[in-house]
Amino acid sequence: MFIAARPTLSRFDKAFREDHTRQYHLTIRIGADGLSYALFGNDKQRYLALETWTFIKADTDVRLASALDEAIIQKAWLSYPFQSVLVLIDHTYNALVPAPLYDDKERAVYLAFLQQFKDGSRVAADELKTAGAWNVYYLANNLIQKIKEIWANARVVHLTSALIESLLVANRNQSAEPAAFVYLRGNSFDLTVIAADKLLFYNNFKARNPEDFLYFLLFAFDQQGLNPETVNLTLLGNITIDHPVYEAIWKYIRNVRFAAPNPAFEYSYVLEDVQFHQHHLIFSALQCAL
Repeated sequence: MFIAARPTLSRFDKAFREDHTRQYHLTIRIGADGLSYALFGNDKQRYLALETWTFIKADTDVRLASALDEAIIQKAWLSYPFQSVLVLIDHTYNALVPAPLYDDKERAVYLAFLQQFKDGSRVAADELKTAGAWNVYYLANNLIQKIKEIWANARVVHLTSALIESLLVANRNQSAEPAAFVYLRGNSFDLTVIAADKLLFYNNFKARNPEDFLYFLLFAFDQQGLNPETVNLTLLGNITIDHPVYEAIWKYIRNVRFAAPNPAFEYSYVLEDVQFHQHHLIFSALQCAL
């Protein structure tokens, strides 16, 4: 089965060496649209590389595992041993459960309330210690088998687990006033609201056009008592200044900004022209206790 896989962005520091992968921490996001990964070098104590790949027709779990395989064939060194490997699974088949209500034996039941059953999958769960919650999600058997075949030491978590935890860590000891964060991905977006080091709200909304986006965003703001004139909204993910959604946001939300580079890390000069908000998650996941 051939699935087209090709790199669309590639930045590597001259200090990077394919034969020294044991010195690097690999963080990689894998989704139906493609993958992206970043390499953090222990010796240089900074991010040395960023690459994104687009998958064509990876619309099933079998095709996604095949696309990952083809990317590895093209970049053989990616299958070498790394000091650590963190894999972020990017899909929307998940559910958040408050820690006091969570029973590991019932995680399949929690997920069934919100998500349709996925054949050929197991139910996995990530503990979000900072958020005081558990993230329950489907994990495709063939995809996890392929991941473990490539990286035996890989930690596999859901993308939103890293998203929520990284936002809480990065905004620790900040204002007690609620702050909103939108992560745009494909035909959906994740809305996270935090205040005083606590997770107040999280949900994923399907949005096929700017009108859908604004409807769900403003409805959620209203339900959470957030004033569009005063709340600070930070944008992450697949959005740019000329994106239709961005243009729509400015009509209704006064304080909007793109996420800045995570100050907890240093970055190579080759990453200076990268739009960090689009890759903020893979540059921040290392500081999460997942």
